[in-house]
Amino acid sequence: TPPPSAFVPPGILEFFHHQLKDIIEYAELKTDVFQSLREVGNAILFCLLIEQALSQEEVCDLLHAAPFQNILPRVYIKEGERLEVRMKRLEAKYAPLHLVPLIERLGTPQQIAIAREGDLLTKERLCCGLSMFEVILTRIRSYLQDPIWRGPPPTNGVMHVDECVEFHRLWSAMQFVYCIPVGTNEFTAEQCFGDGLNWAGCSIIVLLGQQRRFDLFDFCYHLLKVQRQDGKDEVIKNVPLKKMADRIRKYQILNNEVFAILNKYMKSVETDSSTVEHVRCFQPPIHQSLATTC
Repeated sequence: TPPPSAFVPPGILEFFHHQLKDIIEYAELKTDVFQSLREVGNAILFCLLIEQALSQEEVCDLLHAAPFQNILPRVYIKEGERLEVRMKRLEAKYAPLHLVPLIERLGTPQQIAIAREGDLLTKERLCCGLSMFEVILTRIRSYLQDPIWRGPPPTNGVMHVDECVEFHRLWSAMQFVYCIPVGTNEFTAEQCFGDGLNWAGCSIIVLLGQQRRFDLFDFCYHLLKVQRQDGKDEVIKNVPLKKMADRIRKYQILNNEVFAILNKYMKSVETDSSTVEHVRCFQPPIHQSLATTC
């Protein structure tokens, strides 16, 4: 649980450092846990790069196929020239390249069927915007159905506040560890694991629907907000406060970029009913003295 807002940044840093002592001192955190998460993140990022490469290839394919499907670009019109006349000239010029009518006149029934299917597939691909990365994210989300990722239902009926039973809380603890500045001759987390580590954590958080709670309850973000207002720079538990705040800000920017990319793909696979914002009304808490008199 974040400390009271009255705490100054050095006190907040010392509080979190004490609360997360077991995670910080876990011997296999960097050698095993971070390494495994890096591999997961790199796999997700590799699929995204393949998606982007396929998108570029698809654009080239559609541009090459356009003249053979009677898809003509809008032409430049000089002053006093009519667009309809210019377009009719272009259509007449490229009519011999229109593949389907040509095959229908000269081809066999099998060739005609293949030409029509190919033309339809190309047009559908242009309209639908099929994405391989969406399918991969949906498949990964189907693997995260175990209750251990989300924890039991909150006792207050809204969300977990003090309990650390959701994945985003564990990721906040791990993020606190790799945001701690290292010594002069030591390697940083980004040097050892790259961006794959963040891609793994952010992807799991988005697929579990815990992004907003992560932004709200993250330990590092809380420390950063208070340090920005206070501006203090001290060394707590051999951790320079200002350097750690700078590292937190860099990772916050990276996290937001990853979240934006993932949400762009995830929103396109959501159904219309799930995009409707649902508002839940909760009764205000009743004090014990009032509850006994009722």
